[in-house]
Amino acid sequence: MSSMSNLPEGFLQGPAPNITRTDVNFVEGNLPEYEDYWAVVLDGVMTEEECEQLVAAAEATTGGEWERALVNVGGGMQMMIEDTRKCGRIIWDSKELMARLWARIEDQVPEIHRLERWAHVTGNGPAKRNEVWKATRLNERARFLKYVGGEYFKAHCDGTYETPDRTERSHFTLHLYLNDAEGKDGQEPLKGGATTFYSWNMRERIDVVPKCGRVLMFQHRNILHSGDDVLSGTKLTMRTDLMFALEPKAEEAREATFMLRDLGAEAAGV
Repeated sequence: MSSMSNLPEGFLQGPAPNITRTDVNFVEGNLPEYEDYWAVVLDGVMTEEECEQLVAAAEATTGGEWERALVNVGGGMQMMIEDTRKCGRIIWDSKELMARLWARIEDQVPEIHRLERWAHVTGNGPAKRNEVWKATRLNERARFLKYVGGEYFKAHCDGTYETPDRTERSHFTLHLYLNDAEGKDGQEPLKGGATTFYSWNMRERIDVVPKCGRVLMFQHRNILHSGDDVLSGTKLTMRTDLMFALEPKAEEAREATFMLRDLGAEAAGV
């Protein structure tokens, strides 16, 4: 379902009142193997009311049902593997919603608008080929996740998603936290549930705790992380990806311009 009819008119339109950015410092957090890797926390992206409205709208697309989340196993296939991942999920495709969310945070992360010679993010091949990848949009597929007591997503690295026409691919993960640790209206307080970055030997960790309206963004490539066990209460998040398209090389762009000009001249009978 792609409609935004379940959301208030003007939802997420206009800037957030007060976004603050904190870079994740992997070296200070005793994860020096990630020294040149990229992750940031943006607080204040959405208000508590907006988060509640978004969760309600997502639940309205399924009649309030949360299916069990699956694990990607390659070849476009998914399986339920609860030893690895155990939580509820709602999938909601909405280009308009993701465009509005990206508009709120785009100016906060200018350094990832254009990826050039950044092997830690794109891999060595694109960097050696001097490829330039330009941020295009957030993936329209919003994956809402619901973790209750005892649920988790064990340590893993995120994989790149490529569109079916192969014109875009993802390089960064976005997590939007939709509730706070404090319980509301008599609900049990959330304990646990941090997004945890691990050293490769699993001995050191950096925790990013859930906070309503907070966004965590980090590169897909080679960052080992988990959704820590929820010990009590409920954790609600939304996950998507930042998509990129390959910029044509300057000479290719020039040739394309000349070709279009010639085609236009032919069409005009010149």
